[in-house]
Amino acid sequence: MSTPFSQVDSMAAARIRAAARQLADIHRALREDLKRVRVAAQAYADGAGDEPLALPNRLAEHCVAFCEALHAHHTGEDSLAFPYLDATVPELRPVLSRLRQEHVVVADHLRTLRGLLDIGHTDPGALLGRLDRLTADLDEHFRYEEEQLVPALRALDT
Repeated sequence: MSTPFSQVDSMAAARIRAAARQLADIHRALREDLKRVRVAAQAYADGAGDEPLALPNRLAEHCVAFCEALHAHHTGEDSLAFPYLDATVPELRPVLSRLRQEHVVVADHLRTLRGLLDIGHTDPGALLGRLDRLTADLDEHFRYEEEQLVPALRALDT
């Protein structure tokens, strides 16, 4: 049996509102970090060896750090936040199902990026292409998640 929004205790509602605020902040930070990875990858592709992240090893380290942060964010959602919301707000189940499916797509992008970086002589075109696809998919994913989840989480307080 689910708990209606109005019956969520005030302490839980405060935590949920904080999570909603953090969600947008986390997404903003991940977007900015992905932009930095993309700029570094472009510098690598352009042969700008004087850029600190343009060196293949540094680019790989930065990209892997981004991939790990994004993976941790999505793992936390899938294992903690989404099960709670499934039980508490059943009308969000279709939204959560879509977000879970998008997490699988993003995870595939991350695996491919790691593979591109692991081969030792990264194809700049393939790397840039994958980063562009990841950026497009993440922009859509984050926008949908923020549009659907943040208002629903804030509504738990009313």
